[in-house]
Amino acid sequence: MDPVSLALLALKMVAAHPAAAASAVDEASRPAAVDISKMKSSIADLSIGILSCYHKTAHFEANDLVSSPWERQAQYAADNSAVIRITYSGISHTQYQMDVAVMVKGSQVRTHVLSDTAVIPYSKKCALENWTGS
Repeated sequence: MDPVSLALLALKMVAAHPAAAASAVDEASRPAAVDISKMKSSIADLSIGILSCYHKTAHFEANDLVSSPWERQAQYAADNSAVIRITYSGISHTQYQMDVAVMVKGSQVRTHVLSDTAVIPYSKKCALENWTGS
C-alpha cells in the first residue's frame, strides 16, 4: 500500500476511534523505565537505555562518542561527562539522530538532549532528565 493510502487509512481509524487513538499516543509517549545497572555495562547499553527513555518505540542502530568531557558539565555540577550521538529508526523505519550529553555525579547519571532530528519530539518525562541512580 502506498504512503498516501496508509495515511488516509490511519486518519479514518483515528476519526472512528478517537479514544483508542488517544490511548495509543499516551502509551507510546510514556517513557520507559530506566535501569541504571544495565546501562553501566557498555556504551551501547547506555545508548539503548537513553533512547528507550526518550523515544519508547525507537529502534537503536548505532552510537558514537562525539566528545568528552561536555563543556557545560559544570552547569549541572557533574564530575564527568560525554556527548553521545545515537542513530536510531522510528516506526516508519526513517533514520534519525540525537546528540545527548551524559553526565555522572558520584553514582548518579543525568542526561541532557542537545539535538534530535525526529519529527516526534522526545519525551521530556524521561527519568534521566534528573539525577537518577543510587
